[in-house]
Amino acid sequence: MTIAAEAAVARLSKARRSGVTIEPFSDVDPSVDATWGYSVQDLDRQNRRANSENVIGAKLGLTSLAKQRRMGVDTPVVGFLTDAMTVEADRVSAELERWAQPRIEPEIAFATACDISGPITRAEAAALVDFVTVGAEIIDSRFTGYRFGLADVIADNTSAAGMILGPPHRLADIDDLAAVQCVVEVNGVVVREALGSAVLGDPLLSLVLLARHLAERGETLSAGSVVLAGALTDAVPLNTHCRYVLRVESLGAVYVAL
Repeated sequence: MTIAAEAAVARLSKARRSGVTIEPFSDVDPSVDATWGYSVQDLDRQNRRANSENVIGAKLGLTSLAKQRRMGVDTPVVGFLTDAMTVEADRVSAELERWAQPRIEPEIAFATACDISGPITRAEAAALVDFVTVGAEIIDSRFTGYRFGLADVIADNTSAAGMILGPPHRLADIDDLAAVQCVVEVNGVVVREALGSAVLGDPLLSLVLLARHLAERGETLSAGSVVLAGALTDAVPLNTHCRYVLRVESLGAVYVAL
């Protein structure tokens, strides 16, 4: 029998609060699928709203082939962002203990200028961007060792834990988001590199994918929302006594010191 969404949300919430990770639901019930995962995610979102968290955007995950291969998942996923996930770069050190196995990854982030509720083209996606910036996402899978299947990671809101945004830029001022260079440094050493094209070949296509997802579910993402397009590189662990720089050409950088 498929695990009830209420039971899955309760286990994930407990893991998030306690910092004690759990084993994937798919270990117990291999029949759980993406539809089940989104039903769990939906209930989790309802519960967070009931507990005074405000949904401020959406995030895409596993948008690069490299990340899909690393996680053993073969399709992009969508999650939600709340105001409780916003973190100032200089506060990460103080917040570190609230996460069980935190990692950080570079993102291209969009702010929307209007509602998204139906399918859009790439040109329409560009037109609805209010601004674009560099972002850093802190992920913290509730599953031990980041071992999960597709249904598990969707249910876990795509491992979302924290978000840091850089300064805003007009999209028109960026020549080609697919060509921007991304570098991640730890203690002054470059550990990750990528181009913007690592995200679906073109980061703007993340908005096209998100719009299709929303349309299929009859949902709307409000104007003024933040959209994380998906990790440009594989994540790196957040460790004490380390300094992190996540830089995206033309968009700036996020600096985190622990």
